[in-house]
Amino acid sequence: MLHLQSRAYPVHHNSPPLGLDSFRVPGHGELRPAPGELGTLVYNPDHTIELDLKEIITGVITLPGTEIVGCHARILSAGSILVTYALRHEADLRLLPLADLDALDARVNNVLREADGPVLAAVLAAAVACGLVQGLALRPDLASGGEASPVDRQSARYNCHFVTEEPPWATDPRLPQLSPGPHCRILLPYTYAWDRDPATPLHELRTMLEPTDIATAQQSLLVGALLGGRRILVDLAKAEHPMTDVHAFRRFLDGVWSDYHHLDGYRIESDQGPRATYLAARDSIGLDNTQERADKLLGYVGNSLLAAASQRTEALDTRLNRVASSLAMVAAASFSLDVAVFLLPDVSLAPRIGVVSSLIALTAAGILAVFLPNRRRWRPPSRRGAAGPARRVPRGRTAAPAPVPAPGPDGLPADPSPQP
Repeated sequence: MLHLQSRAYPVHHNSPPLGLDSFRVPGHGELRPAPGELGTLVYNPDHTIELDLKEIITGVITLPGTEIVGCHARILSAGSILVTYALRHEADLRLLPLADLDALDARVNNVLREADGPVLAAVLAAAVACGLVQGLALRPDLASGGEASPVDRQSARYNCHFVTEEPPWATDPRLPQLSPGPHCRILLPYTYAWDRDPATPLHELRTMLEPTDIATAQQSLLVGALLGGRRILVDLAKAEHPMTDVHAFRRFLDGVWSDYHHLDGYRIESDQGPRATYLAARDSIGLDNTQERADKLLGYVGNSLLAAASQRTEALDTRLNRVASSLAMVAAASFSLDVAVFLLPDVSLAPRIGVVSSLIALTAAGILAVFLPNRRRWRPPSRRGAAGPARRVPRGRTAAPAPVPAPGPDGLPADPSPQP
């Protein structure tokens, strides 16, 4: 049996160039990229860049009881990088129940992600330096934090694939009834069993995994955008980064949605079988729900950034108005001094000094009045409550009871006598 793990990293960049030259990764050797394309697209091809990372990865990572058969990176034209591991275990995984199989896959993935993080960052940096990946766009929160590598473990999503003939595991009953394409069985969200000979060449297996990996790449794009938006909201709430650029965030969102909908075209460009698997994978991982959440959160982040930018603009306008007012006062004082000197040419020194000093004092007072903020006078609240001081309530007077009129001749009470 063959154990495959496909990891999707959201990396926004321009379309790769056609000319591909080998490049060197400092400390890890040389890589020779090769052109490729998504094999399950039947209408319009989507070009990729293929990188064989097996020698680099096996030189720095060892897994006890597990052989790394292959490690391959595919740079998609839609701002995503797929890294696929092919693993073969000494133990027979067909004997494990589904829960233990999923736990084993999670442990292996954690070890690999811890170990290959620096290696993948170095490969990406070398690809950017040689021009293989152009126009790399960092998330605004990563760029403001000064981090150079966009390889973010929290944004990456991965699929687990078990390739064996007649897989013995049944679909988890908590999943809805889904109908994927041929050879595919959805065991859990992000976990698939493929009824295929594990000795199949790896490039054919990577083509077979494309529908599920495309859906996971879309999920990683949205998760990365959600994380970036959440961190920007935290910074705005704490006022830690008041210089967050609203235009940079808008350009980043343009890249996110452009890449997302580029990959979303897979549902109409792919073949019938892969299309069914793609739609089933979207449903199992809840991609549409993630898209709705991302749309709402990122729209709220955009409004908050606009409000913060408006607040900064208002504060800047206030400061500029104060500076303009102070300059106008200085100009008025200078003009007044010139007038005074012109009208009083023969006055002695003492009156001149008095006029000059008074004009300087008035100018300084005006400038202080302009720059000092107007603060409302604050009065301490009364100790007797917010309703103000308690007033003395006058005692109610006890009124004498009115006399009951005697009945008249007709049996009805007579009219009371008028009060004095």
